[in-house]
Amino acid sequence: EIEAINKAIEIISSGAVKGNAETHLPAAFAQKGGALVGLRSAAATTSAAQAGAASFLARRGRELGSRVLATVAERAAADPFVKVKKMIKDLIVRLMEEANEEADHKGWCDTELSTNEQT
Repeated sequence: EIEAINKAIEIISSGAVKGNAETHLPAAFAQKGGALVGLRSAAATTSAAQAGAASFLARRGRELGSRVLATVAERAAADPFVKVKKMIKDLIVRLMEEANEEADHKGWCDTELSTNEQT
């Protein structure tokens, strides 16, 4: 997840993209600062809260001898966003591949256009 976010930051910070937010995005989206940093800290807080809740449920399940609470604790401890994280990573990979293909095609088109203009 962090690798995917870092890759997205790298792409957004690249010269091809940097500075275009003012042109293409509304002012509400073109904010400067650490929006992604806030997401990371929120995710860390959520993970800590999720682990605490799972620990509490497991402890109470053992104390009460409840298999239902033990099962709930296992599910709470599991990461519910594994599928979403994988989908986001796959999407980033696919978008990068498409961007490369489009750049290659544009280069070919530019070459053909310049060749046609010369003849």
